[in-house]
Parts: sequence; C-alpha cells; structure tokens
Amino acid sequence: MLNKTINQIEVFSILTVFSNPGVHFQGYLTLNGIQQWVSIVGQATTNPVLLIIHGGPASTYSVFTRATQLFSQKFTVVHWDQRGAGKTYRKQPVVPKSLQILVNDGIELSKKIKQLLPKAPIILLGSSIGSITANLMVQQAESLYTAYIGTEQMTRSSHQYAFNQLMFETSHRFLKQNWLQKYPFNANTWSAKQIETFNIFSALQKTNVDNMVTNLFIPNLLQCPSYGPQDYIAFAKGMIASYNSLHTELDTFDYNRLLTETNLPFYIFQGEHDPITPTQATKIYFNHIKAPRKKMIIVPGTGHLCMFARPRYFIDKASELRRLVLEK
Repeated sequence: MLNKTINQIEVFSILTVFSNPGVHFQGYLTLNGIQQWVSIVGQATTNPVLLIIHGGPASTYSVFTRATQLFSQKFTVVHWDQRGAGKTYRKQPVVPKSLQILVNDGIELSKKIKQLLPKAPIILLGSSIGSITANLMVQQAESLYTAYIGTEQMTRSSHQYAFNQLMFETSHRFLKQNWLQKYPFNANTWSAKQIETFNIFSALQKTNVDNMVTNLFIPNLLQCPSYGPQDYIAFAKGMIASYNSLHTELDTFDYNRLLTETNLPFYIFQGEHDPITPTQATKIYFNHIKAPRKKMIIVPGTGHLCMFARPRYFIDKASELRRLVLEK
C-alpha cells in the first residue's frame, strides 16, 4: 500500500511538468524499489511515445541529446538509465542480477508512462543488447505497446556473421594471425569477454562508417549538458559492474527465446555496414517473424547505433510507423 501511495504522489508531481502542450522531465522514478533516471522530452502529450531500451549492458543513450531533440519533433522520447547504468548507478550502485530484472523494470516504467500519458501509444525500441530486453518485454506485456522497433537487433547468428565478415574483409595479416585466428571459429562458443573485445576491435576496423565509441558515444557523452565528471565515472563503473553481473547469462543466452510472432507492427532499422550485428544475420531473424505488418529498413552508410549516426534518416523513416499507430 505504501509503495502504491508513493507511486501516486510521484506520478502527480510529474504530471505538473506536463501542464503545457510540450513535455520535459528529467529525474528519478522508483522502479521496483530502485530510483532510476528517466528523461521524457516531447512537443505534445498526444504524440506517440518512443521508449528507448539502451544497449551495453549499461550503455545509456540519454547522452544523445541532439538526436533526442530531433526525435522529439515527432515522438515523446523516453530515455531510461537502466539499473546499473549511468545516473541510476550514480544514485545507488546496484546492478541487475539477471536480464529478467531489467525486463521487470522496463515493464514497470511502461506502466508509469501509461499513467502519465494515457492517450499516447507506446512504441518500444530496443537497441543492441537492449533489443533482447525489449523483445522479452513485448512477450511478457504486449498489451502495453503499439509497435516494436529493433535497431542493431541481436540474433543467434549475429556474432558468427560478424566474425566471418571480418575474416573475409580484413587485409591485415597481423590482425588475422595474432587476434582473429585465436578465436574459436564457432562464435556460439565465445565467452562474453571474447564477444566484448571482438565487438570493440571489429568496430575499429570499419573506417568507412562512424565508430560507435570514438565517433558517437564519446563525443556525445562529453557534450551532454546534464553530465559532469561524477557522471562520467558512474557511466564507466556502471558498465564494468553490469558486465560482471550479467556476463554469465549473456554467455549462454538462448536466442530461441526471442519472439517469432507478435500482434504488433514489427520494424527493424539496420546499419548497412554494421560490424557487430550484420545485415545478413538480422535478415534471417526478420524473415522468420510473423506480424500484421513488418518492415526492415537499411540505414545507408552506417554501422552500429545507426539511429544516432543518421538521426534525420531514422526520424524520416520512423514517421511512417508514427502515422500507422496514430491511425489505430
């Protein structure tokens, strides 16, 4: 009863921020007993909500402020620093003990958004590892959402195709002999540590697209107006702590748990030259999906984090889905 009362007070206090046509909130919401950082930005309370589930684990996307401002022209954008991530980790250094805990927190946040914006349909977007979390959220609480978007959609064959692609493309003999050839050829046997280092080095080899770390994350992190030195430290510590907590589960995650059928429109945004979740692997998964409407959109000239590499292209293509959910 006490938790319900606290939640009611929390929702009422946030609603006072929504008294104007626009929406702007940054602060902590209590999700399953933990204070978690949430930002909500939009120009009208009736616009569809774009609830973004970040990757990582613990790679918060709330630092992409310029892209968020662009997206907020068409959507009410919700960023959430998950348990163990960013400002949430700075508030209390608690990490998720399982992916299911993140799923539970995400569903709880979705319910609060429904309270805050009852007339706004929620489009759930999962990116990279966040696409696993979002995928499971849809399976367990589909009625909360009106559409699903996967960007950098993780699949059972993502790492294998990425490895094969890099082996074929790289012209660096030293790289092949001293690094790539030391990996087991079967990527399904890789540890989380091997996956992590492979993702970093493979991204660095793709010089024809924006690198997710050096070109996207670091500049946006340093330019984020709500971030300071303590936030940078919490960001880094949270990523390390969350990885240490989840790596065993991520090592052995059964990708057969991903949904294959949904009643929601199912959209995929795919970086054309993504070195981590390659197009070929994503297409295999996409082709098996049964949905009333599905579409895979290749974002040209991009790698991982395609929606932030070309935000205008993303918002242009996502506007089609916006119209679709508003017509319901």
